Amino acid sequence: MTRAVLAGAALALGTFLALAATGPAGAYQFTGTFPGGDCRKMAASIPPSKLWYGHFTGRREASWNTDFIEGRTAEGCFRTQDECQNWLYQWRSEWQLNFWNDYCVKGWPPKTRPFGPRTEVPFGQ
Repeated sequence: MTRAVLAGAALALGTFLALAATGPAGAYQFTGTFPGGDCRKMAASIPPSKLWYGHFTGRREASWNTDFIEGRTAEGCFRTQDECQNWLYQWRSEWQLNFWNDYCVKGWPPKTRPFGPRTEVPFGQ
């Protein structure tokens, strides 16, 4: 019985150490909104097909009047999908209402999206 307990504990510890060695699971922590990278400048040094383009449109209650809803649109380019998704997380956290038109897509300039309701899954991905 003791061997089984020790074997189970060793297996759990090994699993924990293996997961810890792979790095964080990609969870984001709110640090505040920030502008995306300048796509034109980044495309001068990185092939445009390797860039990630992010687009965000959201709303929130105005801090100066809770009866007023203000809107915001932001866009930018990123080196990785994770950077783009983190950027979206920051904007979604600050502008929580109606962020139905936000997305990250590989390549710049992005392909034209079809008219219609938007989802978080970009067209063609």
